[in-house]
Amino acid sequence: MRHKFYDVHVASASPIAAMALERIGRLYGIEAEIRGRPPDERRTVRQARAGPELQALHAWLHAVLPTPSKKSELAIAIR
Repeated sequence: MRHKFYDVHVASASPIAAMALERIGRLYGIEAEIRGRPPDERRTVRQARAGPELQALHAWLHAVLPTPSKKSELAIAIR
């Protein structure tokens, strides 16, 4: 998912793609913090921190989907 937004951002400097990359980066950051921890602890952190981030990303993507043209690379990345 990240790669498609990255490609759009590089090609067009889209602010929507930049925001998507920032939000995805926060999820990657959480994963980096918990790398190497016991499975139960990782699951707890994911549920407490990554879950709400992922839900917010999902809601935001649905909210911005009507913005770009339906056939644009950005719309394809969002879908």
